[in-house]
Order: sequence, then C-alpha cells, then structure tokens
Amino acid sequence: MDAFYLQWIGCAFGVLGALMLALNNRLSGWGFVSFLASNVCWIGFGVMTDAPGLIFMQVAFTATSLLGIYRWMLAKPDFRARKKEG
Repeated sequence: MDAFYLQWIGCAFGVLGALMLALNNRLSGWGFVSFLASNVCWIGFGVMTDAPGLIFMQVAFTATSLLGIYRWMLAKPDFRARKKEG
C-alpha cells in the first residue's frame, strides 16, 4: 500500500477512535479498536518513510490501545461499576 493512503487511513481511524471515546457510551470501547487500527497504519507509514520517532510513539500508543481494549471490552463487567462507586 502506498504511504500516502496509509497516512490518511491512519488519520481516519484515529479521528473515529477519538469520537467514539468522546461519546462515552456502550460502544466507546470500540474507539480503542479504532485507535489500534490507526496505530498499525501509522507504524507502517513510519517504516515506509523512515520515521523512527513516529514508530516509537505509535508502538507506545499501541500499548495504550491494548490496555483500553482490555479495560473496556475484556475485563469483567463489574470493573467499571466498581470504579464509579469509588
């Protein structure tokens, strides 16, 4: 895939992920899945354009995306309920 398209696909997934999280509803966890797709695109773009800083940043953001997926989508359902009580 051409780097030009990869950056715009990564951009679109990033904006979509931010919007989904900002809505703060039952589908917000999917924002982290969108961020993960964005991370993959940006890592690919960084490799194609020889941008090690971008690659490093996106690898770190990949870790936060995976944490978000775990906490919003894979953890026990009462995790967020306990957080609201405390």
